[in-house]
Order: sequence, then C-alpha cells, then structure tokens
Amino acid sequence: MARDPRPNTVVLLSMGYDSLSTWHQLGRPAAVYFDVGSQYTPPEKARYEKLRASFPQLLPVQDLRWLGNKEQSDSWVPLRNLVMTVQAAALGFNDVVMSAPADWATDKRLMFTLSTTLAMRAAQPGAGYRVRRPFSHWTKARLIAATPPELLEEFAYSCYEGADAPCGRCPACGRAIIAHLAAGREPPTALPPGLSLRELMDLRRGESNGSRLSEAARMHPGELLYVPLRGWELLRAWNAYRKR
Repeated sequence: MARDPRPNTVVLLSMGYDSLSTWHQLGRPAAVYFDVGSQYTPPEKARYEKLRASFPQLLPVQDLRWLGNKEQSDSWVPLRNLVMTVQAAALGFNDVVMSAPADWATDKRLMFTLSTTLAMRAAQPGAGYRVRRPFSHWTKARLIAATPPELLEEFAYSCYEGADAPCGRCPACGRAIIAHLAAGREPPTALPPGLSLRELMDLRRGESNGSRLSEAARMHPGELLYVPLRGWELLRAWNAYRKR
C-alpha cells in the first residue's frame, strides 16, 4: 500500500475546554465525539450535536457506551483513549489528535501516543498513522486564553456530576474555575467569596476528595517540566480572585 503523505486530521472532542480549544487552534478540522456512557455524557453530547449543526465536518456521535462500565471513582475510564484513537483511524483518518495537556493519566502521555502510532503503523504499513497531542506543553489556562470566549461559553462542558448546568463543586469544575481566572476570563460557575489561597487551590480536588496529593506527584517525569508554569498560573488565578 502506497503511503499517502497528506495528513487527514481528526480531533477527539470531549467538549471540554482542552479539546474545544485544541480543535480551534488547529483551524477547526474534522472532529468526533465518543459516547462512553458516563453520567456526564448527555450534556456533552447535546453540546456536540449543537456544534455539529454549524460545522458539517464534525462526524456523527460514535457509540462506545460499553466502556462506561470501566469508569473509576476519579472519572477516568481505562482504555478509553486507546479505543477511541483506533476507531478514529478506522473511520478513515491517519492524523488523530488528542487534546490532553500534561496529565497524570497513563493514556494522556507521550509514551501512549508514540506506542499507539507504532502499533497502528505495524497493523497497516504505509497508511501514515500518527497520534499526537500538539498542545501537550500548554496549560488549560493558556488554551482558554487563546480561544474565543463565545465558543467556550456556548459549547464547552466540564463537570463530573452530569447536570446540564455545571455544579461548580467537582474537580472538573474546580480546574475550570482556576484556569479561567488564570486566563483572565470569567469562571463558568459561581465562585464563593472569602476563600483563602489553600481553599481556592482545593477547588481542583472537589468536595468529595480529601486527598492533598499534588497532581505533580502522579505525573510522569517527562511532564514535570511544565509544573513551574502551572505554579505561576495558580498565582495569577489567586491574584485575579483577590481583585474580584
């Protein structure tokens, strides 16, 4: 099979701030949403269908609800990114884009993208498969700051509770709040007044997670290069909060 040098790009859209921002930075190419049967799928899928109505390059929703049974207490679904990546390639794309910045999850690291790329190239030589995270060195705040606010306000959803309006209390909501503050944007959910620095930072852990284990402690050593940058953004978020 002759190698096709032209990349045929698809973005894996979760409808979170990272994936929507990645899709925008790449010029809004083809994208696909996978329904993995989580409790937060309905609001994500509703926003994806609304976005798809305006952008015909978005593919129909793909059914992976059977993966929902594997969801863990921290909302991570093992093998999800592997299955989504391979299925996206099977849909006819050789350049599969993931949106995750530096992250503790094993399927959101450089080793995962390299290994998946090599496996698909071995399975179908000449197809030119590539799995990549082009903005893995960007933080969530940087992605948000580089994306039109109206796109995120209308379509983005990041909440583990699954209610149509984000709860503002879970770790996903907390991370979105802090990233928006650091980006100089209005947070997507209401922010209580009078928080200490520690209480503001604890929003990333949510009400049900009492652990103070740093995200950095769970990250791969190769991702730790970006921890100082995150520290500066946390300070920016704190300063923005104090000025409210």
